[in-house]
Amino acid sequence: MLRKLLLIFVCVCCCTCKQEDCLERQIKFEQGDIIFRRGYGLKSRAILNVDTSSAYSHCGIVVLTEDKGSASVIHITPGERNKDENVDKIKIESIADFWRNDKAKHGAVYRLKNNRWGENAAQEAFRLLEKCILFDHDYQLQDTCTMYCTELVYQAYLKAGKDITFGKRSVLNVPMYSGTYIFPSDIYTNDDFMVIFSF
Repeated sequence: MLRKLLLIFVCVCCCTCKQEDCLERQIKFEQGDIIFRRGYGLKSRAILNVDTSSAYSHCGIVVLTEDKGSASVIHITPGERNKDENVDKIKIESIADFWRNDKAKHGAVYRLKNNRWGENAAQEAFRLLEKCILFDHDYQLQDTCTMYCTELVYQAYLKAGKDITFGKRSVLNVPMYSGTYIFPSDIYTNDDFMVIFSF
């Protein structure tokens, strides 16, 4: 928490830059970095209740735009629609918005120690964004026509040639949601990842 407050303080002091610009000076993002957050709402609590070993409830993939080289995050989550939208679908937003105080209690950026798949994974995330992938409210890992957050990141890397879960899956036996899933901890707890930043 102290680190996040210090980061916010630094950003406030940067009167000539926007918050996301300051974030990018603090964190040297690379294509394909995986960004996590732990939220406050019912969705976050529901995920954390079943992914009990996880520090995070949501994730996305960092992409760098070619025109400015600035970092954004592509992710998919229910309940964060724009005003003109009536469905939950994939979106792109700034890092600052993704980690906004009312959305993120904690957050982190993870990167593969060998990041040779990051560029292609980011390109695949852009391709999925162009397809306007809808959120998978049934959480069916076998169906890639719709996706949930970890599935999106997993699929982007899988298309790039890397299974970032290393085959790890979580199995649930609860009413309505019995099945096999990819949770945040199935990704970031793997030894091939390193922490770039956390708060």
